[in-house]
Order: sequence, then C-alpha cells, then structure tokens
Amino acid sequence: RLGTEIIMLTASTSELNSPGSLPNDAQETTIQNKTGRRRKSMLKQSWMEITVAFMRRTKVHGLKFVFSPDKTLPQRLLWLLAFFVCMGLLFTWSWNRIFYLMSYPAVTKIKMVWAHNMSFPAVTFCNHNLFRVSSLTKVDLYHSGYWMDLMHQNHTVMDRSLALLRDNHKYSLLNLLNFNGYTPSPHYHVNTTEMIGRLGHQLEDMLLECRFRGENCTHQNFTTIYTRYGKCYTFNSGLDGNPMLTTLKGGTGNGLEIMLDIQQDEYLPVWGETDETSYEAGIKVQIHSQDEPPFIDQLGFGVAPGFQTFVSCQQQLVPTA
Repeated sequence: RLGTEIIMLTASTSELNSPGSLPNDAQETTIQNKTGRRRKSMLKQSWMEITVAFMRRTKVHGLKFVFSPDKTLPQRLLWLLAFFVCMGLLFTWSWNRIFYLMSYPAVTKIKMVWAHNMSFPAVTFCNHNLFRVSSLTKVDLYHSGYWMDLMHQNHTVMDRSLALLRDNHKYSLLNLLNFNGYTPSPHYHVNTTEMIGRLGHQLEDMLLECRFRGENCTHQNFTTIYTRYGKCYTFNSGLDGNPMLTTLKGGTGNGLEIMLDIQQDEYLPVWGETDETSYEAGIKVQIHSQDEPPFIDQLGFGVAPGFQTFVSCQQQLVPTA
C-alpha cells in the first residue's frame, strides 16, 4: 500500500507538470483575469446604461432627443447638430466676454481740455440781516412787529429785544412802537415782496468797491433776487438782458472782487436761529451756474465781516450722450 501511495503521488505530480497543462497559480490568475474582464464589461455596460438613461431624462434642451429611441437616426443627428451649434455659440460668446473683461475696459473717461474762454459763473450774496432798523415805519411795526420779534401780540414792546439795540435806534424805535391812539388804515394790505425790497439792505449803500477782471463795476451790474434771506443780489445772472461775462483764466485779478459794508448797526435783534434768521453777522454767498436758481440757504457759505475771503471754483460738465 505504501508503494501504491507513492506512485499515485508521483503520477499526480507528473500529470500537473505535463505539457499543455498550467500550474495552479497560473490557472487561478487566468480565472481572476476573466472575472475582472467580465466585471469591467458589466460595469462599463452599467455606466453606459446610466448615461443613456440620464440623457433621455435630462432637461437640457435638445440633448434628450439625441438619445431618444422614439426618434429616427436623421432626427437624432439633426438634434445633435443643433446641440453642438448652440454649445459652440455659448462658448464663443462666453470667451468673448471673458476676454473683454480681462482687457479692463474703461467705464469713465476723463478728458482735460484747456478752455481759452470760460463762462464766468453767477455769484449771489445776501445779508444775514433781513430788515434795516432805520427803515422801519409805524405801519410796518404794527403789522409785522411781532414777526420781527420786537413786540408782543398785544402790540406792547418786547424789552429784551430793545435792550440789544443801539441807543440811536432804540429811542426812535420806541416812538414808533407807541401805538396809543393809533388806528391803522383799513385799506392797507401787507405786500411782503414790497416790504422786503424796501426794508432790506440796498446794494448801492453796501457796495463800496467792485471790479471784474480789473475793470470797475457798479450796483447796476447786479440783479435783485428774493430768497429765504430776503433781498439778495446776483452778479452775472444773465437775466438782466446783458450777455454773460467770460474770463480767460483763473486766479486773482481775473474774477470778481467786491468790498461790502454789511451795515451791522442796522441789524435787528435775533432771539432764535431759524432758516430765515441767524446769529451771524456778514453775508452768505453761493456760486452757481446761470441755469439754476440760487439755493443759498442750503448751498451758500458764510463770509464774516472784517476779513478778506478768496473763493475758487471748478466747472464740471457731465455729457448726457
């Protein structure tokens, strides 16, 4: 029995190593390769099925018709051509816009031009004081004294306001504020524009010196305008029938130079600062174009008495086209 077992073992070994047969390791490797190929084939088929199923259900315009089994081959080719044409146009315009953005195009263009002849702007100024004390009349005080904060509603004198007045105005004003036995005219009607024009500071009294580009000018070169500050004056307004003035260049001696007497001794006492009244003394100035009215209460700047003030400005033109 022992010999038989030896022969059987020998025969088994020789049979495995006989020509035309493979070793155990080689057979296992072959089986694994075949199994791997089958798995890859099955995985490839599953991916293709998933892709085709996705293409048939996608919402991309035209792409689902390329893989639709209900369409004929020419129809599917036509849809495929249309899809690639649209994608080509999309990428073409996308790259075009990207290149345009990368070129950093200019949004705002600023061009400096040296003008040989510039239009001079309009210059409007107002005195901070609305009414002159010396110009007040009994009728004015009777109808508007309460508004001027000089008397109470019962036409009695307001002592706190009179205490701030100069002596030369105080005594004359006390006589005007005495309404004992006074009867106003029944035909009198308050005309605010007329009263402000009559009681306001007159330019011929305030203007001490005026020069434009080295040449003398007078109060006749100014136009009267009424604002929330009362009677104001505008130089080069373009409203008086005269042509608008021009200047060759900027700098001192090429613009408007004026010297004013603000007549501070004519100021009314002020107990509250409002849009129309101010604690300040001096004038308020606005430089603007002739195409817009002066908003001096909002855009004006103050000039104090006793000082020389230089003002420069620049013109900015914004084209609409």
